[in-house]
Amino acid sequence: MIDALSLLISHGVIMLAAWRLLSRDDLDDESAQEQAPDA
Repeated sequence: MIDALSLLISHGVIMLAAWRLLSRDDLDDESAQEQAPDA
Protein backbone atom coordinates (compact mmCIF):
# COMPACT_ATOMS: atom_id res chain seq x y z
CA MET A 1 0.00 0.00 0.00
CA ILE A 2 2.77 2.45 0.90
CA ASP A 3 4.63 1.71 -2.34
CA ALA A 4 1.56 2.36 -4.49
CA LEU A 5 0.82 5.59 -2.62
CA SER A 6 4.37 6.88 -3.00
CA LEU A 7 4.36 6.06 -6.72
CA LEU A 8 1.02 7.80 -7.16
CA ILE A 9 2.19 10.94 -5.36
CA SER A 10 5.54 11.18 -7.14
CA HIS A 11 4.09 10.57 -10.59
CA GLY A 12 1.25 12.98 -9.88
CA VAL A 13 3.71 15.74 -9.00
CA ILE A 14 5.71 15.05 -12.18
CA MET A 15 2.55 15.17 -14.30
CA LEU A 16 1.48 18.43 -12.64
CA ALA A 17 4.86 20.01 -13.38
CA ALA A 18 4.75 18.83 -17.01
CA TRP A 19 1.21 20.19 -17.42
CA ARG A 20 2.23 23.58 -16.03
CA LEU A 21 5.32 23.74 -18.25
CA LEU A 22 3.40 22.81 -21.38
CA SER A 23 0.70 25.40 -20.71
CA ARG A 24 3.19 28.29 -20.69
CA ASP A 25 2.79 30.82 -23.50
CA ASP A 26 6.53 31.39 -23.91
CA LEU A 27 7.35 27.70 -24.32
CA ASP A 28 8.03 27.92 -28.06
CA ASP A 29 8.79 31.63 -28.37
CA GLU A 30 12.05 32.17 -30.23
CA SER A 31 12.02 35.94 -29.65
CA ALA A 32 12.37 35.42 -25.88
CA GLN A 33 15.85 33.98 -26.44
CA GLU A 34 16.98 37.09 -28.31
CA GLN A 35 15.87 39.38 -25.49
CA ALA A 36 17.77 37.49 -22.79
CA PRO A 37 21.26 38.83 -22.05
CA ASP A 38 24.24 36.55 -22.55
CA ALA A 39 25.57 35.02 -19.36
